[in-house]
Parts: sequence; C-alpha cells; structure tokens
Amino acid sequence: MKISRYIKPESAASGCSFRYSAAVFAFPISARVFAGLGILACTACVGNSPKPDATSASRVFYTVTAEIALSRHEARVAALEYAAAAENDRDVGILRRATEVATQCLQPSLTVRLATRWMAVDPAAVDAHRAAAGAALELHEIEQATVQYRAVLASSPRGTEAEFAVLETELAASGNVYGARQLADRLAQYFPASSAASRLRAFAALRGDDPAAAVGAFQAALTELGGSSVDAERRALTEGLWRARILAGDGDEPLAQAKELLERDGTAENRLDYAMLLLAAQQEPAAREQLILLMRESDSAPVALRLLGLLDFQDGKLDDAGARFAELVTTGKFLDDALYYLGLIADRHKDWERALRLYAQVRSGENAIPALLRAAILLRAHGAAPAAEELLDQLVAEEPQRAPEILAARARIYSDAGELPQAIAVLDQGELQYPDSVELRYAQASMAEAQGRIAVALRVLKELAARRPGDPAALNAYGYTLADNNVQLGEARRLIEQAYAAAPKSAAFADSLGWVLFRQGHGVQALPYLNAAYSDDRDGDIAAHLGEVLWQLGRRADAERIWSEAINRSGADNPLINATRRRLHAST
Repeated sequence: MKISRYIKPESAASGCSFRYSAAVFAFPISARVFAGLGILACTACVGNSPKPDATSASRVFYTVTAEIALSRHEARVAALEYAAAAENDRDVGILRRATEVATQCLQPSLTVRLATRWMAVDPAAVDAHRAAAGAALELHEIEQATVQYRAVLASSPRGTEAEFAVLETELAASGNVYGARQLADRLAQYFPASSAASRLRAFAALRGDDPAAAVGAFQAALTELGGSSVDAERRALTEGLWRARILAGDGDEPLAQAKELLERDGTAENRLDYAMLLLAAQQEPAAREQLILLMRESDSAPVALRLLGLLDFQDGKLDDAGARFAELVTTGKFLDDALYYLGLIADRHKDWERALRLYAQVRSGENAIPALLRAAILLRAHGAAPAAEELLDQLVAEEPQRAPEILAARARIYSDAGELPQAIAVLDQGELQYPDSVELRYAQASMAEAQGRIAVALRVLKELAARRPGDPAALNAYGYTLADNNVQLGEARRLIEQAYAAAPKSAAFADSLGWVLFRQGHGVQALPYLNAAYSDDRDGDIAAHLGEVLWQLGRRADAERIWSEAINRSGADNPLINATRRRLHAST
C-alpha cells in the first residue's frame, strides 16, 4: 500500500506522485538545477567531497568546468566543482558564486558548508547567512536556521520589519511546511513586539495545519499593529484571523462579520473573500451562491468560473466541470488550469487523444508537470514508449526546479508498468544527484513497500525520521507505515501522536492516528479521527480506512456508502478501497 499521501500530496490529480512526496511538497520548491542523465560517470570522477588545495590555476580550472557542467545540466558536478574551487579560497566572489550554485543545484549540505566558509571570510555578508538559513531549513535543522535568520533580520539593510516580509515569502515557498512553522515560532520569540514577526508566525501556523495557534498569532499581530497601519495590512490580518477561527471550529462570528462587511460594501473582493470563508467552513452550497453572483461581473467571472469548476470536479460532476472550464478558456484567464482539468476530464472519459492534446497545451503553473507526466503515462500505455521517454527527458531538462519530484514520478511510472529495475535505477541515480532530497527518500520507501520489501521501507523511513528530529511529516510517515503493517503499534502510535500534536488539522495525520487506534483494537476511539480526516479530505485511502472501521463496528451500509462516494468522486477505482471491500466481503 502506498503511503506518501501522509505528507501532503502535491500533484495527486496526476496520479503520478508518490504519496510521500506529496505532503510536504504541496507548496512551491526552491530554485533547482537538474543533473543530466549522464552525470553518474562524471560524479564518480569528481567524487563526493570537494578537492582540497585549489591553487589559483586550479581555481580557474574548477570554475570553468563547473560552468560547463551547469550548461550541460549536470548540477551535482557543477556544485562539487565550485566547492572545490572555493575550498581554501578567501575570494568573496568565488565563495558567493559557489554558494549560489550549490543552492541552485539542490545541495543543501554543501550550501551550509560553503556559506559557513563565506561567513568566516566575511561575517557581515547577509546573503551568506540567508543561504545558510535556507539550506538548514531544507535539512530540517531548525535551530541552525533560526540562528542564521536572526543574523539576517538583525543586519539586513532593508530593516527588520521589511526583512520579515521577505522571509514570509521565502517560508511560504518552502517545501518544509512544518519546519517553516517551527522556525517562525522560534523567530517570533526574539521579536515579541513585532507585528511582522507575529504575522509570520500566524501564516506559518495556518499553512502548518494548526489554526488554533494561528488565531493567537493573528490577534497578537493585529494588537501590535496599532493604529499606524495601512488598511490593506489590517485587512489581510483580519481575513487570516477569520479563516483561522473557522478552521479551528469557531466559525459563526467570523462568517457573520464577513457577511456584514459584504452587506455594507458589496465589492467583488468582499464577495470572493466571503465565498472562500464559506468553503473553509465547508458550507459549499452557500459558497456556490456567492460565486454564481460573482460570475455576473466580467472582471470577477474568471475566478468564479475557476472555483466552481474545481468544486464540480472534486464532487465528481465531470460534465458540469467541463462546461465551467470550457467557458473559462473563452475568457483567456487561468488557461493552464482550465486546459489541465479539461485534459483530466477527457482522460476520465477515456478520450485519450483529446486528453493528450489538452495536456500538451498546459504551459506553466503548478499543473504543468502533472499534465506532462500524465501525458507520458498515456503515451506509454498506448504504444508510444519512445515518445514518452523523449517527453520525460525534455521535462527534466526544462523544469530543473522540480527535478527530484520528476525523478520520483518517473520511477513510479516505470514501477507501475512492471519495469522495476529501471525504476530502481532512476531512484538510485537520483540519490547520487541529490543526496539530501527528502522526496527521493520517500519515493524509495514507497517503492520498497509496493514490492513487499517492508523491512527496507521501514529502514529508510526510520533513518529519515532520525535525520530530521521533530519533523511531523517524517514522524507520521514512519509511524503510519508501522501501523499499516501491524508492527510495533505502540511505537507507531507514539510517533503519530507527536505528528498530530504538531499539526492537529492535518487530515493525513488524523487518518494515521485513527488507523493506528483501529489497529490497536480501539475502533470506537478511532472513528472521530477518521471522520474528521474524511470531512477535510475526501481522499480514497482515507475513505478505505473509515469504511473499514465502520464495517467492523457493524455499520456496513455506511461503509458501502463512503466507499461508493469516494469511487464516484474520483472517477476511477481506488486499489485500497477495492482490496478492502474484497477482503471484508470474503470474511462475512
């Protein structure tokens, strides 16, 4: 059984992402450069550590070969060559460039080493501290990231408050969602009177599935803001507070306040905000009413069409969704989203040719990679494997920022096609290119589990949790895999409870907690967690778990309803639901 979902799936609609890589990686990944497929031989020649004693002549050699490697998309080679050039150099320009390349090439351990060297030469270099901080966050070294970001905040020429705004953008883009939240909490402690620090903490807690903590931080930010703020800042904080309260289960007053604001000032912006709050409160019919009203205005119609289309698609209303997205195309707005979902709808209807044409038109945005990955799957399934390989090669060359994600998905494509040696080779190569990649470690564990090599999967996840202490995603992945395989249930529950305490509104973590309780024989105790998880995320695997617990509690009609709803909504069979149904029916 796959388990990557328990870290927040990023491109679940593509059907290609490992459920591991998804959780943490639903947010944008930092700039990265892909190492080409021919890197293995070069890496072996270069080695895994920088060459010592670079003379002036050798420094020129290393920098030239590094730039050549970059031009050839050989990221690991380029990073190592620049590290060799900078190993014993005191030239700030070389140290800066080496650090930049290591960052771009997804080598955070190397980035920390080079930035530390740079700081030793130039302690006041803000960019060196920033690079070290970002790399430490990626490695989930939260205390080190805190030290470095504090140095940035204290010495930035922008000023502390302006630097907090920059940091907020950086943390919003971080793949380590829970680490970003921990970092924001620590930094806020050092700036107790700063509205910007409280704002950073509030939004990080909201993204990190802890809305109750976000409520307190938003209230503090509003108090610290005082009367000197511009309206836009106060509005953003107020909306954040309303959303956090709704997600924390205290929605009546925020919804009433948002409705009152709309009645006083019926702008499209206020109506859209109210609709989004209604969706957060799971009041979809009322939200739809507001979105339909927005469609009457030409300026707001595209955003309303997009949201209505997404709601229809998620509800399994494919014809309605198709009509929405087709109309959205005519507006010229959100084209990539519209084309991607039209492609998925054609895919669901088994209109492969049309689906491929639509996927090929998705040019940018978060759906570009899922579209091309799905296109590659269709090509392979319909006798065009060489074209699929060419597409995958092109994808990794043109989307260097998401190379580990693409490698993991490529391995999954091979694995699903029964080409296990090729799949393993892709992941092994990826590990050489990106030795610090969490996503590739999760992919390795997922593949080992799918092959029945449970001990290998557990070893990989245990090592990852040890390397990233306090990372809720890693704790949950390891704990869930133990529970799902019915081993060390006490340890599994301890790990999952840690993760759930850190992110109590994570549907994945709630599902894991319910599942381990069920495995321990506490079905009644498990049910509230599984119900909450399914209410927030109608994922097929959560439906499978909830249905099984309902079945075992004698509520078989409810179980069948949940399973049928999940399959109808997804438009495809869910392997776990099907296996669960067969097993339980056979036991009666």
